[in-house]
Amino acid sequence: MALAVGASYFSPIILKPRATFANAVTCSGGNHALEAALVRRAAELADKSAGFTSPHPNVGCLVVSGGGGGDVVGEGYLYAQGTKPAEVQAVEAAGERCRGGTAFLNLEPGDCHGDHTAVSALVQAGITRAVVGMRHPLLHLRGNAIRELRGQGLQVDVFGEDLQSKIIEEAQKACRIVNAPLVYRSASRVPFSVLKYAMTLDGKIAASSGHAAWISSKKSRSRVFELRGRSDAIVVGGNTVRLDNPRLTARHGGGHLPMRIVMTQTLDLPEEAHLWDISEVSTIVVTQRGARKSFQKYLASKGVEVVEFDILNPRDVMEYFYDRGYLSILWECGGALTASAISSGVIHKVFAFVAPKIIGGKNAPSPVGELGMVEMSQALDLIDVCYEQVGPDMLVSGFLQPIPDLTPVIPSVDETSAIDPTVTPYDSNIIFFYKTWDPYGAFSNFSPHPIQMLDENGNYATWSTVEHCYQVTSYPNFRLKITF
Repeated sequence: MALAVGASYFSPIILKPRATFANAVTCSGGNHALEAALVRRAAELADKSAGFTSPHPNVGCLVVSGGGGGDVVGEGYLYAQGTKPAEVQAVEAAGERCRGGTAFLNLEPGDCHGDHTAVSALVQAGITRAVVGMRHPLLHLRGNAIRELRGQGLQVDVFGEDLQSKIIEEAQKACRIVNAPLVYRSASRVPFSVLKYAMTLDGKIAASSGHAAWISSKKSRSRVFELRGRSDAIVVGGNTVRLDNPRLTARHGGGHLPMRIVMTQTLDLPEEAHLWDISEVSTIVVTQRGARKSFQKYLASKGVEVVEFDILNPRDVMEYFYDRGYLSILWECGGALTASAISSGVIHKVFAFVAPKIIGGKNAPSPVGELGMVEMSQALDLIDVCYEQVGPDMLVSGFLQPIPDLTPVIPSVDETSAIDPTVTPYDSNIIFFYKTWDPYGAFSNFSPHPIQMLDENGNYATWSTVEHCYQVTSYPNFRLKITF
């Protein structure tokens, strides 16, 4: 997830469609402060679709008219997979007022391989300048759209690359945060992972008996539903299934329904559990090779996918789901699995709900198990810590790992013409067997979400992922279960 649940990272910006350039920002710093606010507005727009666009980036765009007025005449953001790009929406909203105007984007355009829709929209609308909040985090796309726009005669500025100030840094940070899942995934080659837990004031996640309903307030639980709606999948351990029997749905939080992932070495799980009901959303159980083969068959009969690992550990599991295209993972597990995930270095951000309750108990579980630390100097410090009161509870959030700085060494504008187009600095290892089924190239083999596609008889068929659809429709007699 890119932002604190229910509360935007961005401070309020007095900026509405048709707001004037002069009145948009009142802080000092001239055009730099003004453009920083416009870039942050693009990031704020992009955040509206968090959880709906995966595995694609969150993109926002606004158009400022040319001439002396400097009005914001069009805005747009990518609503979900298969919808119009933000750039297309913004120029359509602006119409003829795009001519000679400037487009502000939180992210360099670049979605699917070979898709030039966003760039073409800006060029054909008559935009003369584009301000990009950050270059694309994916190496095989980074810089491509910038070079293409410049080749079409547009002035393209990557915001703040040649300047430094607190205002500029905050705008750049906003752009990185709104696409934190993609940025972390690109840098670490595992999905962006968020740890969430609720605990009492004395640091307990349950009573000594294991009873844990409810520690946090109803308002806090609503925030958790929102957090789930921003995630591709939720991870729990076997103890959570046995003790809590959770459903792990987004319920009132909006967004899509995330996949449920259960990590268990022994597969010692109950035969009856809410997670085995896959009528609304699928469940994947990851376990150690050879564990309870008879129970594996039972789960398969329920439609639950089982994946075996030679040695079950969070790092290998996250690398596996990285290969399957997952972008953002929410961990809602007990202390033992949490400690293992932190030790494996796969947790990037923490959301801790602290309830004003005291339950005590020497054997009452805490949110994080043994990490092997013996001195307070070894404690892990959160970065960019935020505090928010949610009902009676306090929500503390922060990053366990700093947001990667993906600023690349790319030739300047003057050097661009010297680039040999036949040479690429990055040999992409992306499998190019995907197809695109809509004008915007939104569907690729890296989407982990179910889709519906028309079959040869004109009826809709539901596929658990796009890669399953492609393999079966391309090779009708090929029925091997797809794994990565």
